[in-house]
Amino acid sequence: MIALELVLALGADDLTERDAAAAAVADLGTVVLPVLIGQLQDSGSPVSESVLLAVLRRMGTEAFEAVLGALQTSAPGEAPHRLLRAFAGFGAAALDGYVDALLLDDSTLRRAAVTAISRWSSDVPTAARHVLPLLGDRDAMVRQAAVQAFSSWGTAVVPMLQAVRLDGPGQARPGALEALAEVGGEAVISARDIAALERLARIEIASDTPAPLSCCFLSWIAVPTGDQAGVMGMLGLSQPRPVPFSVGMFAADIDSHGGLDADPLDVYRRVFVTPELAGWTLVVGSWCDPSATERQNEILEACERLSARFGRAQAYWWSASQDGSAVLIAEAGVVVRRFGYFPGEDVQHLELGEPLAYEQQRRAALGLPALTADRVDTDKDADEWTWELLDLAPNLAGALGLNPLSIDASTPTRGTGKLALTEYGHRLGTPPGALRR
Repeated sequence: MIALELVLALGADDLTERDAAAAAVADLGTVVLPVLIGQLQDSGSPVSESVLLAVLRRMGTEAFEAVLGALQTSAPGEAPHRLLRAFAGFGAAALDGYVDALLLDDSTLRRAAVTAISRWSSDVPTAARHVLPLLGDRDAMVRQAAVQAFSSWGTAVVPMLQAVRLDGPGQARPGALEALAEVGGEAVISARDIAALERLARIEIASDTPAPLSCCFLSWIAVPTGDQAGVMGMLGLSQPRPVPFSVGMFAADIDSHGGLDADPLDVYRRVFVTPELAGWTLVVGSWCDPSATERQNEILEACERLSARFGRAQAYWWSASQDGSAVLIAEAGVVVRRFGYFPGEDVQHLELGEPLAYEQQRRAALGLPALTADRVDTDKDADEWTWELLDLAPNLAGALGLNPLSIDASTPTRGTGKLALTEYGHRLGTPPGALRR
């Protein structure tokens, strides 16, 4: 009972009282470990996880072993998250224990051990040698954790990964290739491996089918032509590489989430150029955003050039999280409409041209007055129009040609999709990161 009372005192508001309780609990030794672990497993405990972990870390190896033992009594795959977080939080002092845990049968514990080693080890070469076999682990989530660990270690582990690609162990080779892609991309992958990936892509493309463009932040240029090479040439795209449709969309999606922790222009390095889809070629990627400050003038000029050659060209941005829409419509070499709607933002600088017939038709269908030159403050309109504007990009694209959200295996398709570099990619290189289906 005294042990429980002392442990509960760890939840005191007063810092001095809490520190005194922590010292008293640690002095009790192993007898208090079941109580600490019981509170850790109880999500309703008045003592925070961080305080409990601090006391457990203070108690050292015996506390680590107790937490590990409690985890091993859990059914496979059902280890309590609070206990797992504690297990991975013992720090550098528990590295030997984490290395031993890499050999456990429980894949959840192996994965947690990989994460802990990547977080706490300051000796990267030694840590990498311990984790390397897990690149070929029988469990996919453990393999992915190992790939992430190598990615976190960066270029220091590139020679080791390259050696695995050459000399094995064989089961770790696929994971080593994925880790190399995450660390440095094509710059650190051998020509032999790139050729093998291209052969695999050609095999997959043979049975490829299109799917909806399901990016969180979707930007695209649409041109009513099957002349993929002509579109790429006019946009200055280079080094096109055939890829399955799903891989191209993965690249566009993952790129659209970048640019926060590095160069913000990284999101513009590459695009996915679709095969001909129902008579249209789509160029997909953040580089195509008609509302982006860095890109809006270039996209306007690009669509003017494309429409002068192909009759029409359109650029769109749309958020699957209902953050807004932006559209740009060019015909016969002239932009006839550009408009953006982002809730709470002033985007009048984007406004060009007269409202389209589609916009007026939708307002009439909703019982709203027509848009005029002196009526552009749509924030004061009915909620129905606000919802209409949030999905303006895909809906307008469908009305004028091809809604990218409606693409599926039945969409008439001709040719092969390609990942291509923009001028940013030509200058900065192919983005790192493994491409998945």
